[in-house]
Amino acid sequence: MKSSTGNQIGRMGLLLQGDDLPGGAWGNLVKCMLLAASGFYGAGHLSRLAAYQTGFVKTRSLPCWTVSVGNLTAGGAGKTPVTLALARAFSEQGHTIAVLSRGYGGLAKGPVTIVSDGTGLRIHPPEAADEACLLASRLPGIPVLTGPDRYTLGLHAIEEVGVEGVILDDGYQHVQLARDRNLLLLDAERPFGNGFLLPRGTLREPAGAVRRAEGILLTRAKSPNPEAAERLRAEHPSLPVTVSRFVPEAAVDVESGEPVPLVEHPTFWVCGIARPADFFRLASDFGMQEAGRMVFPNHHRYTSGDVEEIRSRARAAGAGGILTTEKDGVKLQSIWRGGLSCRALRLGLEILSGRSHWETWKRPPDSGKTSSTG
Repeated sequence: MKSSTGNQIGRMGLLLQGDDLPGGAWGNLVKCMLLAASGFYGAGHLSRLAAYQTGFVKTRSLPCWTVSVGNLTAGGAGKTPVTLALARAFSEQGHTIAVLSRGYGGLAKGPVTIVSDGTGLRIHPPEAADEACLLASRLPGIPVLTGPDRYTLGLHAIEEVGVEGVILDDGYQHVQLARDRNLLLLDAERPFGNGFLLPRGTLREPAGAVRRAEGILLTRAKSPNPEAAERLRAEHPSLPVTVSRFVPEAAVDVESGEPVPLVEHPTFWVCGIARPADFFRLASDFGMQEAGRMVFPNHHRYTSGDVEEIRSRARAAGAGGILTTEKDGVKLQSIWRGGLSCRALRLGLEILSGRSHWETWKRPPDSGKTSSTG
C-alpha cells in the first residue's frame, strides 16, 4: 500500500518512456513490454484505490484541516513553487501550519524526519530530500517533516507544534489520508504525458483520476487560455481551473543563500531535475546567456568530484559563473567552496487566468472534514 514503489517506477518511466525509444523491431518489442508492465501497474493502482473507496482499508483523518498539492504524472509538475505559495499565504493569515512530504530522494528513512522545526534546518542533503530542504529554507517559521506515512507526520506536527493545518506536498496519490482540499497540478502543454501509465508513459494513474480533485492548477502555460484548460472545463464543468506559469524571481548565491544580482556575462548551466529543458528555457527567457550546460539525473546527489567537473567544463567553455536551479542549489551548498560563483534561479508563480479560484485556495478550508479518498 506504500507509494515508494510508485516513485521507483516513476524514475524508470522517465528513463524508458515509450515515445523516446527507437523504432524498428527492438523499439516495438520494448514498447510492448512496457505496455504490459503498465497494465500490471494500473491494475495494482486500481485495486489499491478500490480498497480505500469501498472501506476495506480505512482512510484516516487528521484532527486539523488538510490541503493536498499533487499531480498525475511522474516528474516536474511544479509542486514545490505552489506549495511554497500556499504555505506563505496560510502563514501570513496567522495560521500555524506544517508541510508534510514523502521525502523521496533523501537518505533519512525513519517514520518521522524533521527537516525543519520552524526555527531552522535540522538536517541537510543528502540526509534531507532536496524538495523538502528547499521548502524548509524558503519557509522560515514553518515546520517541514518527511516520512512515508503523512498521518504519522501530521500527528507529530499537531502534538509537538500545535498546528492548525497541514499541507501535503505531492499528496494526490496518498489516498490513505483524507484531505479537506485536493488540488491537482497538470502541465498545460502535456497534462497527461503521452497518455500511458508508468512505465510506458509517465502517468501515475489514469486520467479519470482528475475527478478526485477539488480544483485544477495548470502550470507552465504559454497563454491565459490554453487548449488543456478549454478541454478540462468542457469535460469537468463543475471543476475550477486556474492557469499559471512559473517566472524567475531572483538569483541566490549557492554558498551564502543570499539574493544576488544576475551576471551579464555567459554562465554555465547545470541541473539535475526531471525536466531540464524547462530550466534552460526559463533561464533564456530571463535574459541569461549560456556558455554551456551539464545535465545530471533527477534527484542527483552531488559530490565534490561533480563540483570539480562542473568547474572544469565551465572554465573550458569560457563561463564567468555557474547557473543552476534552486533545488540543485540546496544540495550544492555544502560542497561548493570558492572558485567560480554559483547562482541558483529562484522561481515564482504567476496566475494567468482563474485568479478568483486561486485566491479561494489561498485561504484555509472550512474546519469540516471530508470522508472522500484522494
